[in-house]
Amino acid sequence: MTTWGLLWGSVVHRPYVYAFLACFVVFALRHLGLWRMLLFMLPTWAIAYACEYSSTRNGFPFGYYRYFDDTRTRELWISNVPFFDSLSFVFLSYFSFVLASALVGNVSRPVSRAIPWLGGVLMMLLDVVIDPVALQGDKWFLGRIYDYPYQGFYFGVTAANFAGWFFVGFVTQAVFCMLLRGPLRAVPRLFVLGAYGVYAGIFLFNLTMTVLIGDYRLAAASAVVTVGTLGAMAMGLRARWASAGLASREERSA
Repeated sequence: MTTWGLLWGSVVHRPYVYAFLACFVVFALRHLGLWRMLLFMLPTWAIAYACEYSSTRNGFPFGYYRYFDDTRTRELWISNVPFFDSLSFVFLSYFSFVLASALVGNVSRPVSRAIPWLGGVLMMLLDVVIDPVALQGDKWFLGRIYDYPYQGFYFGVTAANFAGWFFVGFVTQAVFCMLLRGPLRAVPRLFVLGAYGVYAGIFLFNLTMTVLIGDYRLAAASAVVTVGTLGAMAMGLRARWASAGLASREERSA
């Protein structure tokens, strides 16, 4: 099969990945414009791919693991890494970046040094729900795609994997901030709420798959992480906007 045929196979076999990627394109075009969208997308994919390639050989930064290449003839792989997997980090990092910017700074002027740190944490929290159910991909339509050489502490997932997700989130967002020149496009609060909705949708998709495969113990733990993360973010955004509204009223009355 040709490369284009394999790429189309990735879309056919992983439609949920490309649905979230389409959300990234819509939001990023509005927020960043075409060239800055590519400035975020291409380095993020390259860093994520390099990290996955590295981890499957020397264990850095996700810890050692291996992919099963059962789908190599049906979807695109680059060396020993399935294309869809490293591509997923683009939208995972972007929506974490937008929400981190909204929580600690300004979405249109992401200049706070805290943004990549918080964005890395927000992306890692997604993985707390994603990877335990992905590890059981043979029980749903994801398929059996990878495993670890030893049992991880959290439903089979290793601590190194969570640390690696934080690392990739931090590095990709820090690189984008470093490359960025000038402010981004102004966006309304509705945009941030939309990004929050997509971020929540990633949680809920994986939580739904966890329930459907019947792992209720994991589902309960994932529900706690989901509700706790989304609740804390909602309160943080509310407090941030209330503070901004108060400052705006004080400026007008001065």
